[in-house]
Amino acid sequence: MAGNKKPRKQYRPRWNGGNVKLKAEPWKVAAVFGPLENILDELESEGTVSTMPDGTPIFQDTNDGCWYPMAPALMGVVDAYEIHQTRTGRAMPLDTLRQMAKKLELQMPLFTADTDAARAALATLKAETLLMNAAYASSLVRSVQIRIEFEERRAA
Repeated sequence: MAGNKKPRKQYRPRWNGGNVKLKAEPWKVAAVFGPLENILDELESEGTVSTMPDGTPIFQDTNDGCWYPMAPALMGVVDAYEIHQTRTGRAMPLDTLRQMAKKLELQMPLFTADTDAARAALATLKAETLLMNAAYASSLVRSVQIRIEFEERRAA
């Protein structure tokens, strides 16, 4: 380097990215709730769900295009908001989503009342999510991932 040039200032990343409210990043909220709303749309419009050859209900994630089982995905969302309910003390409408996941897992019929209640519960959870910080939502996801790992290791 030439003697008359100053060295570049060293890069120091700031730890502030997690303070952003998810209201300012609606695409992240849509990435979580979009596939769940698509499941309800499919149930209401066609009256059926996509299944694997063994009858397991599945859905296609619009974010990555992969197919996933519905019941475990729905229970993952329920687990995350159960942790949120415990942390904040605010009641969340999780029973209808639990019931829907159980019906999907057992391949029981779903009725219009079930999908309407699930849609109302998702709207409440979505409104609650918009008030979260990105770092807090990320910690909820990590907590659920840790819980799932513990359950898998305990079962093995």
